[in-house]
Amino acid sequence: MFLRGKLQWSLLAVTILSGALAFFFAQRNDSGVEAVSTTVPTTTTSSTTTVYQPPIVYEVQRGDTLFGIAQSFAVDMKALMELNGITNPDRVEAGDKLVMPPATGFVPIAPSTTMLP
Repeated sequence: MFLRGKLQWSLLAVTILSGALAFFFAQRNDSGVEAVSTTVPTTTTSSTTTVYQPPIVYEVQRGDTLFGIAQSFAVDMKALMELNGITNPDRVEAGDKLVMPPATGFVPIAPSTTMLP
């Protein structure tokens, strides 16, 4: 037999009684005190910081082509033509200054993190 002595039987009885009372009082809410649910509203704001980058100006060198310049700066040739008012891509002369279009328009900075209190 597993339970031999009076101590084991009394510990078993106390454990069962404690469990039954805990279950009984957990189910019953007659104390007149209503259970209050507390929620704390949290507000998270996300902001993106942009840093202004001045446009890159490139001076056309002898032997440069508009297609080669667009490839070296990894920009679209049509965007380069529109930004600089060029209608004929073959008419780019040495000494001309070309403004390069920005890749995305801004440089993203990671948003700041704020710890909740």
